[in-house]
Amino acid sequence: MKKSILTNLIAILLCFLSTQLQGQESWIDTSIHSGLIELKTEYTFKTLVSNDSIKTTAETLKNLYKAKLYFDKIFQTDLDFAVLFIENRKWNKHAYFPPPGLPQAGKGNVILGLDKSIVSLEVEKMIFQLPEQYLALLKPVYGENINLDLFYRETLSIHELAHLYHFKEGTKPQRKWLQELFATLSMYSFIKDKANPSYQLMNAYPEFVIQSGDRMAEFKTLKDFEEKYVQKLTPQNYEWYQMQLYRNAKLILDSNKTEILIKLRDFLINTDLSKTRAFSNSELTTRLEKEVGKEIADILTNWKYK
Repeated sequence: MKKSILTNLIAILLCFLSTQLQGQESWIDTSIHSGLIELKTEYTFKTLVSNDSIKTTAETLKNLYKAKLYFDKIFQTDLDFAVLFIENRKWNKHAYFPPPGLPQAGKGNVILGLDKSIVSLEVEKMIFQLPEQYLALLKPVYGENINLDLFYRETLSIHELAHLYHFKEGTKPQRKWLQELFATLSMYSFIKDKANPSYQLMNAYPEFVIQSGDRMAEFKTLKDFEEKYVQKLTPQNYEWYQMQLYRNAKLILDSNKTEILIKLRDFLINTDLSKTRAFSNSELTTRLEKEVGKEIADILTNWKYK
């Protein structure tokens, strides 16, 4: 009798473990991994590259691992994900959308450039056409040649990882700007708290863009952001929106603790459009103020462009 009970318990345990493993496998989209080379690292997440002769991954992986430990602790989980480093020429085969080298995340994958991103190259080209006083704001942080991949990859990789802590539970937020704000708040919190040497890499370029004004932004309302999002906005216009959200995230977290990250993540998950109807702006404002914080609700209320 005892042996039979023990056998049944073992069977139940094995069934449970099998279910958990299947759940993890189904979370990570492995269809885009085909043809990539797995790097052997000391980290718990899988790392794949399109070319293992390009050695530019070490610092990024170290930061991602530190960020994983930080986010796992805050969100009380142990997130399983994969990191992909893709060359520009192979980008369209393995990434979810262009342009080549632009950090992105989805379906359990963080996708990063293996060589210099097209975005960095284009922005650097425009920046070097500016008067020297503008360059003086960036050179002390990003080097004499202004290597903006120190922002676009080393910093934004943390933003993309943060997205996965939300995407694991839901990918249809009430508003896309809330989804982006969550990732930026998380990135800012980690770098400010645990990666202080990276703070200027994160902060200098957004401050530069914010100070440059809104000449490059054709669309400026939150409604436009929702309707056009990534692929229907020019890179400059999309970046303008992200920098406005960065400015708000900085103001919020400089006077708040990480509890606001937990509240916003919970709100995104609990109000996901797969579970509930879309809220009006007034209802969203009320719910945000009550369930997350007035600081978040105020972004919607006080957005400069209506």
